[in-house]
Amino acid sequence: MAKGISRRVQYYIIVFVLVLLFTVSIVNIKNIHRDDLDSQEATHPLKKHARFMLPTVAMTCFFISCVFISMIVSEGASTGRDKYAGIMFMCLIGFILTIINVFILSKDNLTNFIKGKKFTVSGLFMALGVGAIVFGFLDNFGMKLGTEALDDNFLQMFLSPFSKDKRFLKHQESIKQNLIRLNDWSNSDWIKIVNHSLRYQDEIKKTGKFPDLVNAINKFQCKPIIIPKEIKGKKEVINDYVDNIRQTFNVIDGSKAMLGNTFSDFIGAILGAAIASLFIYMTSYDGIYTGDDSTDNSFFVTKLSLYAPFMEAFFIALGCIVPVFLHIALDRKGKNNSSCWVIVGIIALIMVVMMGFSSYGVKTMSVSDKKRSVKKTMKDMMERIDLKSDEGNPEESAIYQNISKLVESI
Repeated sequence: MAKGISRRVQYYIIVFVLVLLFTVSIVNIKNIHRDDLDSQEATHPLKKHARFMLPTVAMTCFFISCVFISMIVSEGASTGRDKYAGIMFMCLIGFILTIINVFILSKDNLTNFIKGKKFTVSGLFMALGVGAIVFGFLDNFGMKLGTEALDDNFLQMFLSPFSKDKRFLKHQESIKQNLIRLNDWSNSDWIKIVNHSLRYQDEIKKTGKFPDLVNAINKFQCKPIIIPKEIKGKKEVINDYVDNIRQTFNVIDGSKAMLGNTFSDFIGAILGAAIASLFIYMTSYDGIYTGDDSTDNSFFVTKLSLYAPFMEAFFIALGCIVPVFLHIALDRKGKNNSSCWVIVGIIALIMVVMMGFSSYGVKTMSVSDKKRSVKKTMKDMMERIDLKSDEGNPEESAIYQNISKLVESI
C-alpha cells in the first residue's frame, strides 16, 4: 500500500478486492463448467479443477472479507464512523448472491451443471456439514455486526410503546436522548467507572480528588442523564423520571440480542439459498439416487434421517464458534491470541479438505447407474402417490401396470 493511505482505507480496498474475487469466482462457474469429467483428453487446468477451485476461492474470499470488515467495525467503534459497515457489507453480499442465484445458479443452470453426475458419501457430508458450518457462522457473525449498529434505531423504534408514564409525555424528546445515552453507557467501558466508584466509595463521601476515577470518567466519554428544567428540584419526581428511563431501557436492552438474531437470520436466509446452490454444484448432491449401490445402500445414505439432525446441529455449533474466536482474536490485539487463530485455522482446514474430497469425488453416471437410479426413483414415486393395482379403479390399475412393466424393462 502507498504511503499516506490510512489503515481504514487499506482495509476497505482489501474488502473491495475480495468481494470482487468472490463475485467473479461464482460468475465464472457458468463459463468454465466442464461436463466430461471422465474424459482423458487434455483439459485446461482451470476447467479441470473448476468444481473445487471456484467455490473454494469464493468461500475463502468471503470469510477473509468478513474478518477485515470486523476489523473496520471494531476500529471505528470509538467514533461510530463505520457503525453500519458490517450491515452494508452483509446486505451487499446478500444482493450479489441473490443475483447469482437467479442468473448463474438458477434451477435450470444447476440441473445442467450436475446432470449425469453422482455424488459420494463425502459429498453428502460436505453438503450437510460445511453448509451447516457456514449457516452457523452467518448466524453469529451477522448478530455481532447487526446488534450494536442497530441499537439506537431499536431504541427509537420501541420508544413509544414503553414510554407510557403520562407525567412525562411532554418530555419524549428528552427521554429519547437519555435512552441513547444509556445505550452509550452499556456499549462503553462502564466497568472502570463502577470499579473506581466502589474503590473510592468512602473517599467520595468526603472532599478530595480521585485521579483514577476522573481518568476513567474521561475515557468513558459518555454524558449524564438529562433532567428537564420543569422537574429539577423535585427529588421524588426526578427519581420517578430516572426510574422510568431505566426501566424502559432495560426492556429494550434485553431485546437487543433478539434484534441481532433477527437480522442475522434474515441475511443468513438470503445468503444460505445461494450457498446451498453452490454446494450442490460442488458435490452434485441433490438427494436423488446415484444408481451406485455402494453409495445408495451405504449406512450414511440409508440412515440419513437418523443422524442428520445431530450432524447438522454439531456443525452449526462449530460454525457458531468461529465468530466467537474471531472476536477474541481481533479484540485482544497484541495479546496471546495465537490459540484462537489456530482453532479458526483448523476449522477452515476441515472445510477445505471436505470440499476437496466431495468435489473431486463427483463422477459421471454410467448407463447401469442411470438404470438403477430410474428404477429406484420410479418405485419411490409410485409409493409416494400410492399408485396401486386397484381392480375397482381400472384407470389407476392400467397406469400401475404400465409403469411396473416399464420399471421391469429397464
